[in-house]
Amino acid sequence: MIFEHVVLHNFGAYRGEHRVDLDVSPERPIVLIGALNGSGKTTFLDAMQLALYGKSARCSGREKVGYPEYLESMINRDSPPQQGAGVEFAFRARASGQDTHIRIVRTWQRRGDSVKENLEVFRNGEHDTVASERWIEFVEDFMPSQIADLFFFDGEKIEALADPQRSAALLRVGIHSLLGIDLVESLLKSLQQIERKRKTDTSSESDKSLLHAIEAQLNEAHQVLEASVLKRASVQNDLDGSEKRETKILAKFKRLGGDLVVNHERILADQAHYRTKKKALEDELRMLAASALPLMIPRSTLDVAVAKAMTTRQSGNVEILRREAESRDAAIEKFVKTLGVSHDTVVRLRSHLRTDRTERYKANAVATGVSEDMLNQFSQEATQAMARVAEHTLKSLSDVDEHLSAVERNLSAVPDSADVAVIQKEIEVCRGERARFEATIVLLDSEIATIRYKLERLKGQADREAESLGEKLTRDEVSKRVISHSARGRDVLAKFRERLLVNNLNRLEQSTLTCFQRLIRKKSLVHGIAIDADTFQISVTNFGGQIVPAHRLSAGERQLLAVATLWALAHASGRFLPAVIDTPLSRLDSKHRGSLVQNYFPIASHQVILLSTDEEVVGHYQEQLLPFVGRHYLIEHDESANTSRFTDGYFSPTLTELHA
Repeated sequence: MIFEHVVLHNFGAYRGEHRVDLDVSPERPIVLIGALNGSGKTTFLDAMQLALYGKSARCSGREKVGYPEYLESMINRDSPPQQGAGVEFAFRARASGQDTHIRIVRTWQRRGDSVKENLEVFRNGEHDTVASERWIEFVEDFMPSQIADLFFFDGEKIEALADPQRSAALLRVGIHSLLGIDLVESLLKSLQQIERKRKTDTSSESDKSLLHAIEAQLNEAHQVLEASVLKRASVQNDLDGSEKRETKILAKFKRLGGDLVVNHERILADQAHYRTKKKALEDELRMLAASALPLMIPRSTLDVAVAKAMTTRQSGNVEILRREAESRDAAIEKFVKTLGVSHDTVVRLRSHLRTDRTERYKANAVATGVSEDMLNQFSQEATQAMARVAEHTLKSLSDVDEHLSAVERNLSAVPDSADVAVIQKEIEVCRGERARFEATIVLLDSEIATIRYKLERLKGQADREAESLGEKLTRDEVSKRVISHSARGRDVLAKFRERLLVNNLNRLEQSTLTCFQRLIRKKSLVHGIAIDADTFQISVTNFGGQIVPAHRLSAGERQLLAVATLWALAHASGRFLPAVIDTPLSRLDSKHRGSLVQNYFPIASHQVILLSTDEEVVGHYQEQLLPFVGRHYLIEHDESANTSRFTDGYFSPTLTELHA
């Protein structure tokens, strides 16, 4: 069996679709996947098991919740609800002497208060209806769920097996599943039931009266349960029909514009709002048109006029200065006369002052009447500011016109309220029917649960009464022979179970010893492995023949012994299956990590998928493993997209560079 690829769709931390190719060559059997804790490493391992086993999968966090609740919890929280989630798992296996390509597509999504799951199986590219309907039986041919723990395991399982008490319990389950001892014990129980029934059949009618009464109640309860289940199915059909009718009526309601009728008052309010806003903007534009804004049209002429006004304003200021100068010159002339100078000198001074004034002010003979406030109003900065205000107001008016047109179109599309009222009444009728059907289903579910509880209680009473009757002497010779043969058969099966266990334990001990000696550094530490047939405790014997209990080994040695035990059990299963190992080195000390990297991972199986953190298969461990790595990925969480994703690479660039 070879895993080919896994596709995750809105599964756990993975939003959107993510494909991971896993196919490898015999020379490079390892797929190395690196991930930090919390980025989706264990989720990827859970996805493979969920695709294979569905509600029987041993996924993380499955112990405390039901299967529908688990499926709902694994739908990515940031994905659109209507998309749901799914996992696709493809593998290649040998069947009837030929390679068969199997692709499993398991999808689910919320539907009201429940989760609807769908499973499709494709064989060699074609949809296999039978396998899709009975996959729980088909998967046992490829990878039996009872031994899945031997091929899907993590550092925590290694640590659990390293504890002698816990390893005994796990070893018991594993050996019983592999050797078929569970089947033998099931046969023993079946024979006991046959004996009990035979003993009951030979009892007198008076002895069986109470049992018959209980069985009558059981039959009656079964009939009531069957009737309730059929009634619930009928009501469910009615509910589905009502929901379909309501959907059609709602679609018709929308086509007629019923939502416009419902929102008619709001649309009228929007129309009044936009009309008021439009009037305010138009008033604002009129005020701008009444100001200096129109002069922006002949911009160049306005600039010349403002410049000329400024010049003439300066000329007006010069005229004031001229009058002041003439008055001062007259005062100077009068003062000079008091000094007793000659008349010619006074005449010459007067002529000089007049000529000087004429030269200074002859270019500025005209005054201006333009005020400073008016000049500021027509300045370039002021007119540009008015232009920006006008542009913004025009844009706002355009937006309001657009909104007003949309509102008025909606008003014109409002249908006749009488037609809509008829459909609204039909919708209310459908909703009332749906509410009644849903309430009836709730009551029926409660009734069915009560009946099933009563059935379980009556079954318990019947079993106890039959057991009591079985203790009486049998009077029927045929029943005596059946009981006798059944008892002898149980004895044979019990002996067969013991011998089967002992013989296979010897082989498992040798296989575990071989695997352990491959992993341990101190080869002289262990000479033999012993597994107690009653307690399933593992003991180690040294070369001196002394028993060394597992708890006397170091923590690292016990963990290597746990790995050797899983390895031996996997070989004993006779299944040619890939090994998927999560955080393989997390519980090991540095002295024993190298042994797994060199002596276990490359030959653990024909395909080995390792999921490692940045503190495990790195540095020289990574370099030692490199020749056996066929594919490598790095799981990284993208904060911007709020999803984890697979990239072709690893924590260190070594793998990427050497594979390039």
